[in-house]
Parts: sequence; C-alpha cells; structure tokens
Amino acid sequence: MSIIESYVVFVLGYLARPIGGIIFSHIGDEHGRKQVLVVTIVLMGLSSLGIGFLPTYAAIGIFAPILLLALRLLQGLALGGELPSTYVYVRESIAHKSSMAFGIIMSGIVSGLLLGTVINFIINLVWNHQQISSFGWRIPFIFGGILCLISYKIRQQLYETRVFSNITKKPKFPLIYLLRHNLAETLIGTIITANLAATIVTFVVFMPTYLQKIVKLDSHIVSVYTLVITLTTIIIAFFTGVITERLQLTLNTIFKYLSIIGIPLVAGCCYLININCFMLLSMLILGIIVGVFTMLSPAIITTLFPAPVRLSGVALCYNLGFSLFGGLSPVIITSFINGGANKFLTPVIYIGVIYLLSIIGISCVKKSMPK
Repeated sequence: MSIIESYVVFVLGYLARPIGGIIFSHIGDEHGRKQVLVVTIVLMGLSSLGIGFLPTYAAIGIFAPILLLALRLLQGLALGGELPSTYVYVRESIAHKSSMAFGIIMSGIVSGLLLGTVINFIINLVWNHQQISSFGWRIPFIFGGILCLISYKIRQQLYETRVFSNITKKPKFPLIYLLRHNLAETLIGTIITANLAATIVTFVVFMPTYLQKIVKLDSHIVSVYTLVITLTTIIIAFFTGVITERLQLTLNTIFKYLSIIGIPLVAGCCYLININCFMLLSMLILGIIVGVFTMLSPAIITTLFPAPVRLSGVALCYNLGFSLFGGLSPVIITSFINGGANKFLTPVIYIGVIYLLSIIGISCVKKSMPK
C-alpha cells in the first residue's frame, strides 16, 4: 500500500501532461515550435526550484503538501508540451537524418534518468536517512532547476523550423481540426506511445521498486541492476538510430516485429527475475527492448500528422499514452499484486496486452508521411 500511495503523486504529474500538451501544442501550431521549447523549460525550471526550496509542514502546515502537489502538476504541464515539441522540432529540422537524430535525442533523455540515479546514489552515500529527510531530498530538485535555466539560454539561440515557417494555412483551433480529420492517426499514435510508456516506466522507472519491495532483493544489488538496464537503454537507443539511418531500415517494420518477439522475451525475463536466476542477462535483454522502443516510438508518431496540426497530434497521443499506460503502470501492477495476483504474471500480462494492441496499431500506419 505504501508503494501505491507513493506513486499516486507520481501519477498526478503524468495526468497533468495531456492538459499541458493541449495548451502548449496550440501555441506551437499557432506561433511556432521554438516558443514552446523556451516557455516549457522555464516553467519546468521554476517549478523544480520551487520544490527544492519548499517550506516544511512545520513552517506552513497543510499548505506545504498543497504547494508540493501544485508544483508537481506544473512540472507535468511543462513536460506535456516540452517533449512533443522537441520531437516535432527534430522531425522538421533534420528530416533527412531523422532516425539518427531521434537516436541521439532519446539516448539523451534516458541519460537524464541515469543522472537522477547517480545523484540519488551519491546522496545516499554522503548522508544518512535523517539528513536526507531533513534537507538532502531537496538537492536534486535545485540541481534540476538550475540545469533547466541553463537550457533556457541555449534554447533562445534556436531558429524556428522551415516547415512551420512555410505553413500558409493554419486551423484556428488545431485540436478540434485534429479530432475531426486525424482521429484515427491520434488513436494509432496513442497506442504506439503506450508501448513505449509501459515499457520504459515498468522496466526503468518502476523496476528498482519492483525488485526491492516485491521480489525482495538487496538494495545494493538493485542499484547495480538499475544501472545496467539504464545504461543498456541509452546505448541501444543511440545505435538503433544510427543503424536504422545508415541501413535505411523501415521503422514501422522493426517496431512491429519487436512487439511480437517482445512478449515471450519479457515473459522469460520476468520469470528469471522472480526466481533470481540469470538476472544480469535478463536486465540486458530488457534494456535492449526498452532502448529500441525508446528510439522508434517518437520517430514514428511524428510521421502521422500534417504540419499545421503536427504538434497538436504528437502532443495529444504522446501524453495520453504516457498518462494512461505509463504513469499508471506502477499503480496497476502493484495493486493487482497487492490483491493476490502473481508477482511474475502481472507485469507480463500487462505488457503483453499493450504489445498486442501496438501490433494492431502499427499495422494500420500508412507508409507515406504527411506534408
């Protein structure tokens, strides 16, 4: 129950993403991709710093958790516009080398998870539990906020994409136009994103909790396995982009067949993890699966929508996919296990159902990219 309660606040940030996606994608389709990238990084930086310097419950009472929740929601709003804008900016700026670009971008994003893991390790190494509860927990938020403000200075130097600048006719309400004319593409994009969301949240974000609290492994061993799967994801995401670009491989085909073979691979890895056998091999295999999907999914969904509503389309399906199938993954898996479901079969069935849906979704994708 403590795991479920802890992840409720985690989920709330994800649930705020679609709202942020709607707001910022409207701005991006109306006024440009660069503007969204600048505004969202400032919002993320200020909300992160706000959490880092948040007054304690002893100082302001009930307003402390209320402010924490509000700042977490602001983070979700910012991320709901920031990541889709990044994907669209990459697609429209480097269309001729988009696979390689997405490999670099996605390995960089996952490197952020690795950086968080390293910072967490250092904090736990330097301070004891009481010191961390007192002030140590604030350091990652302050550090992250400073990084965002540095990124703001970099993003100010960006140019608007030529694709957006060449748009002559823009719908007055991009979201309404999208739902009228590109509803099928939005549903397909949401299912494709669900594949990535469930995979990365279950096997990278939630995996340390699953191994330590449910499988009952030692925390030091868990930290090693977490590092392995994260590093593997980073490396594989990068080389997936490089290889698919150089060999001119079809992303949709790779996605489809990896989803098919991914079901038995995930089942085998989860079984070995639960019997504590061939753990390192299992982590490497899961890291490879996560890495390939990490590069493929955003690269594919950016090809589904025409330029005038591209950001609205990518933002809606990406944020819905992550909110429904990513943010809720830890709560759903833990709730079923807490209710008596098998701790091995629960994540396997959850991932398997989503992979089956994504196979259907990718089979419906048209091969031609909208202009």
